Amino acid sequence: MKFITDKMKALSDETRLKLLCLLSKRACCVCELAEVLDMAQPTITRHLQKLELAGLISVKRCGNFQIYYLDPKDEEAKLLLDFVSERLLKSKELKPLFDRLDKSEKKNEIVQKCKEVVGNELEGRD
Repeated sequence: MKFITDKMKALSDETRLKLLCLLSKRACCVCELAEVLDMAQPTITRHLQKLELAGLISVKRCGNFQIYYLDPKDEEAKLLLDFVSERLLKSKELKPLFDRLDKSEKKNEIVQKCKEVVGNELEGRD
């Protein structure tokens, strides 16, 4: 039963739900997520660690950057992510966050290159 309660606890925080929604759009580094949510990087990192421990996301290191992406570790995690994404992506409240994420994507070439590397690695997993 602990395997499901850990996932539910990870999903019980508004900030973590926002992070999952942003990551459902694309892989992101902590600095981007902190900028989009207007929060400190250590705070974002702690939330991301909880999501990672719950088996909902993964992280790849690329130079000085940590790139986070959705990566459900089991069927329960996949079902929960699908459910949450389906409901939250319809929310008008998240549109400003997605707009900020789109703007931040154009800012840093190094981060963009790291995301391309991570994306290529993810494509090879299937």
